Amino acid sequence: MHANNRFLSLRLWRNRNLISIRRYGIDVTDRIKVDEDGNIKLRLDPKVEALQEKLIYCDYIDRKRLKYGYGTNKAIEIAIKNELEKERLHKIVQEPTFSIALKYLKNDVDKNEPKAEKVVDEVEEVIETSTKPIYMPYSTTDQFKSVKIEDKNEDNNIQLNTPLDERYKKLYESYLLAKESDDTTTPRKNVEDLKTRILRIEKRKRPTDSITNVPEDWMKDYEQFNDFSEDESWESYYGTSNPDVPVSSIPCGGCGALLQCQDSAIPGYLPSELFTGLNNLDLKNIICQRCHFMKHYNTTLEVTVPPETYPEILSNIKLKKKRAAVILMIDLTDFPCSIWPDLPKIIGKYTPIFVVGNKVDLLPKDCPRFLENIENSLVSALKESGLGSINIKHVALISGKTGYGVERFINKLHQIWEYKGDVYMIGCTNVGKSTLFNALLQSDYCKVQAVDLIQRATISPWPGTTLNLLKFPILNPLRWRLYQRTLRRKAEELREQAEIQMRKCELIAKRDVTLATLQERIGRTFPTMMSTNNNILAAYEASRSTGKFGINENSNIYKNSRWCYDTPGVIHPDQVLHLLTTEELLLTLPKKIISPRTFIFKPGQTMFLAGLGRIDLISGPEFIRITVFASHPLPVTICHTENADYIYNELLHTEALVVPKNSLERLKMWPKLESKEFSMVGISDDESVADVILSSAGWVAMTPKENAAISVRAWTPEGRGIYLRKPALLSKSITHRGARLKSRAAYKYGRQVYTK
Repeated sequence: MHANNRFLSLRLWRNRNLISIRRYGIDVTDRIKVDEDGNIKLRLDPKVEALQEKLIYCDYIDRKRLKYGYGTNKAIEIAIKNELEKERLHKIVQEPTFSIALKYLKNDVDKNEPKAEKVVDEVEEVIETSTKPIYMPYSTTDQFKSVKIEDKNEDNNIQLNTPLDERYKKLYESYLLAKESDDTTTPRKNVEDLKTRILRIEKRKRPTDSITNVPEDWMKDYEQFNDFSEDESWESYYGTSNPDVPVSSIPCGGCGALLQCQDSAIPGYLPSELFTGLNNLDLKNIICQRCHFMKHYNTTLEVTVPPETYPEILSNIKLKKKRAAVILMIDLTDFPCSIWPDLPKIIGKYTPIFVVGNKVDLLPKDCPRFLENIENSLVSALKESGLGSINIKHVALISGKTGYGVERFINKLHQIWEYKGDVYMIGCTNVGKSTLFNALLQSDYCKVQAVDLIQRATISPWPGTTLNLLKFPILNPLRWRLYQRTLRRKAEELREQAEIQMRKCELIAKRDVTLATLQERIGRTFPTMMSTNNNILAAYEASRSTGKFGINENSNIYKNSRWCYDTPGVIHPDQVLHLLTTEELLLTLPKKIISPRTFIFKPGQTMFLAGLGRIDLISGPEFIRITVFASHPLPVTICHTENADYIYNELLHTEALVVPKNSLERLKMWPKLESKEFSMVGISDDESVADVILSSAGWVAMTPKENAAISVRAWTPEGRGIYLRKPALLSKSITHRGARLKSRAAYKYGRQVYTK
């Protein structure tokens, strides 16, 4: 009896786990399959399965494994076999039977009878399942596409098409053949000539990049917008994104990009207020935000700033007659690749500079001196980039997304720069200038009268989307205002400390690394004047009636104001972002705190970070440990160096590398990997000696044993952004690894962050 109860409880436990798995949406049917003998096997790409014996470790294979424990795994296998058997029996029972005489009627069937319904279904299926890759509008691949804007009707209905011009395509293919040719007799001059001819192709003009014609309530143009919402915040006018809502399979009726509300900078974006709640039929009759702006307001959100012209834009700061300061923004997940070189020559040595390291919320805390180490590493990178001699007034570590450190940075601006002149926010693409611009706009750094009148910047990881010189008036930090602000901040400090302690306790209890994300609130000491000042309301209504969106700079309120400008971004020569498609970009850029992944690495082995980077361990001790810091969707693959080239070329045509996407057209544009070599000597088993940076994809911390010398070779597309960063940015993350996985080269995630 006791044994029966134990068996029954075990069975109930397994069923309960199956129910919980289904409840949380974990689908195991896409991971495993049943072979001819009835055994459960991983469902893999056939090409990857053929290479499985040559792979030491592969995230693609490992992520498909069932990891719910032996008992639950066994229960899942039994449940799948039972379901397959039920389907087989159901098919036998429900399958219609026909008389043997039916075969004699075969000749009476009209073979030429059209099957309209079947044809329509097949066409719709092809349309829904086939999507063309969407290329970034600033990339090299986009230089050979032409944008046609045709006014077919008198009512200004604009149809957007982006076909690849055949003449450009042939010219580019000729360039690729000449570039990849192994024939040494091919003159280098011919290759450069083809490249020059391609770059000299005149781009067609696009609509102006002004947003003055876009009203604040532009979403009301859509029939699907619910204008009965009681939300009166500024987000209700401009719309908000929701990264948790999946991308639809319905293309935009204008540009053809898949409609989504995850990111405002990705093609096909619609605010979540419009996107959510719409079925596929409604989505088929709607166009994205960008196409809507082009159609109704002759406005586009895309601004391409070539690297050649970027210094000319920044040089205007030095030529200004008034005094000006600069906020130099740097991406902490992508430096020194996000530090623009030769800044002293462009803006001058004496221009005051406030260095801001953004996205600190994405870095996992590895030790008590976490922030201090990051700041020291950032300062060292500035010196190596030639910026050590410039007039740096302050270095701040912030997160424009979560608000961490923004209030303290505003204090420094008030104390050091005060109200001496304008402030320009500069930086490469994807450093978060627009995010910080919006944060400062809703803080005490913006003049109260202008908070509700300024157009928000487009928050975007997509290079080139920041509109030209968005700006807001700076609040004059008079003493009485600073006093009021100090009182507010002191009142909020106790609450912030309590929230930090609560998140720390939850982190220890739940072991959820996202709870370690650094975050703070950005408050406002002085309320907005929109609801109390009739003069401001009248001016605002007047500006709307005249068609000019925003504030009147010539009014007495703003006549002598200092302004904060958000300048356009630019692609750094070391970044690989311009090589990526839209979908690849979403996978490459981290959206939440990075989880370090640790592996055993031996001489003669090669590690691939997706298809974006590669590291070979040329020489060293018996083994070392490496820790990968990159976006979670980017998989890690380890193999022997002797097979690396073959495996990489094979995996490019599978789904195992994730980035770049497996597409013949896509891979034709994908450049070859080029390399650099580095040498280093280990410090200890508990401290990484250096980081090997693989451009915008991420970095790998190297941890040899004490005094062990190693030599590595790093690869990226076209050799872009390969650096050796000493000391390692998060050198103690190696100590937070978990136990090693049985018979594999990887470690479990473990603690991941420092919690004491």
